[in-house]
Amino acid sequence: MPNNRKRGIAALLAVLMLAAGVLAITSCTERQRKNLKHMKSDIIGLKRKVTLYDCNGKVIRQWQGRFKVETIGGYISFIDEDGKDIKVSGTVIVEEL
Repeated sequence: MPNNRKRGIAALLAVLMLAAGVLAITSCTERQRKNLKHMKSDIIGLKRKVTLYDCNGKVIRQWQGRFKVETIGGYISFIDEDGKDIKVSGTVIVEEL
């Protein structure tokens, strides 16, 4: 009888630990989700489209690919898929794809 009781308690603990793990993963706060997104961006980059506009709203240039975008002073900086370091200032929209 004591063996069955130990197995029951062990099974109950395993179920409780599994439930706690699932709850922890699915109930991340917005800040935690944002931090995970930043880590993903730092490690592998995010699929993005960067569009540079002139003062009349006409598209000057677009870049698309998987990269991390950094804001430095009055410009943004990223390394495109060809390995070029791009620095852009002006009216820029960065979209996550």
